Amino acid sequence: MRKPWLLTAVIGLTCALAGTALAQADGAAVYLRCFGCHTATGAGIPGTFPPLAGHAAELVKADRSYPVKVILYGLAGEIEVGGKKYNGKMPGLGDQLKDDEISAVLNHILSRWGNEKALPKGHKEFTAAEVKAQRAKKLTGEQVLGARPKLK
Repeated sequence: MRKPWLLTAVIGLTCALAGTALAQADGAAVYLRCFGCHTATGAGIPGTFPPLAGHAAELVKADRSYPVKVILYGLAGEIEVGGKKYNGKMPGLGDQLKDDEISAVLNHILSRWGNEKALPKGHKEFTAAEVKAQRAKKLTGEQVLGARPKLK
């Protein structure tokens, strides 16, 4: 072989790119933590856990940071979605999920169940940096609930 350095460089670059792809969080895999309450179809459980289908995009339109806060800090108290009341308690997952996992699961949810059609024009996928910025706020589930009525 005349140029062994070229083969070495190609192999090295291929491995680096594969490692980057593998390092990115898999939103579908992270959602396995969510589907017990929100179901595999995002429909939720009547009266207890609200649907994500058709609703998650509405939250993003009202306040892009709100769904991030819900995942990080949880949500405690009664809410209304689509004219129906839900009174379950969502635990905060900020101590269990990394920033890239939270952004990945949000992007997964927003690409399913009709949410992708209801996103605001020009919507960009969530990033780990956005999650990190919200993580610094140190909220409670009650505070996240208190912010909900302000969503328009």
